[in-house]
Amino acid sequence: MRYGTALVTDVVPKTLEDYEKTTLESLASDSENLTIPHTSVLSLVLKKDFPKSRLRDTFIWLTMRRQGEIFQVYYLEMTYLKNQNEQRRVQMYMVPLGAYLKPRRQTKTRETILREYALESIQSYQQVLPAGIVTS
Repeated sequence: MRYGTALVTDVVPKTLEDYEKTTLESLASDSENLTIPHTSVLSLVLKKDFPKSRLRDTFIWLTMRRQGEIFQVYYLEMTYLKNQNEQRRVQMYMVPLGAYLKPRRQTKTRETILREYALESIQSYQQVLPAGIVTS
């Protein structure tokens, strides 16, 4: 997820059509999904970060530079109560599916698309969580 693309092995990624046919109940009952009740969320913060450069990332850095891109990673950091005495924190990278990204690449930069996607996502959370929990 370092550069916005998950390298997934032995798993067939779901499409938007798969999610349209899915109910919230089926997602919550799937043991592979993390389910966190709204009432246990303490904070949800949208953050952005620039990946730290490493020698093995030189080719990616050169490609992004040639394309005139400034690469930022957007992620949500959620703090929630696992039980009454235990707080947990989880980070979720804001990476849009290709079906969202590809049509927009014709008219917008990668940076703009990722920023808009992250802001749309945080606005969705602001609508369902109590005021004061979600910040960006």
